[in-house]
Amino acid sequence: MENDPSIIGSNSPENGTGFSRRELLKGLTSAMVATTLLGFPFLSQAEKETATQEPVIFGQFYLVSQAITEHKNISEGSSAQIFNAFYRSQPDFPAQVSKLHALVKPGQAAKDLQEVAKQNGLGELVTSIVTAWYTGTVGHGTDSILISYKDALMYRPVSDGLIVPTYCGNGSLYFTAAPPAAAMPESMNADRFTNPSETNVVSKA
Repeated sequence: MENDPSIIGSNSPENGTGFSRRELLKGLTSAMVATTLLGFPFLSQAEKETATQEPVIFGQFYLVSQAITEHKNISEGSSAQIFNAFYRSQPDFPAQVSKLHALVKPGQAAKDLQEVAKQNGLGELVTSIVTAWYTGTVGHGTDSILISYKDALMYRPVSDGLIVPTYCGNGSLYFTAAPPAAAMPESMNADRFTNPSETNVVSKA
């Protein structure tokens, strides 16, 4: 029996690698994301896996975050944490991110993107993403998830003059570092702790 070209065509990838072009691109993108996130040891395994399993959506989320916050230097690590929190709490999050990403235009102002998003029923998504980046939390009330306190974007405007508000006088998480070495005063020298009787015995000898 002769081979059916339609069957061959449906099972044989065009690039000759054994994978479809889509699978190959997804694999390469996933590897790139995984390599990028290696530089962030504070990420949990779940946060890394979510980003690498959905590399295209994660990339879209990162670009959307840059556009809506107008910050190009946002952290990929923090992005993975926020992405994971949304992804695991909102089943339709990937689809919504893709729709919002399609609305992003080069050189577009954040307020313009926000307005277009509202017109397309994505206003709440934009608000939740901006809130996550600026407050360092995802969600509300007892269901909220803390992503970052120290690196929340709301502290950037005053970062050159004020420390992040905290009970630690020397800045957020100051207590996690080793305490500075204390200089010993002159009165606290070795002679002060010498037993007088031992000194006398030595002198008589």
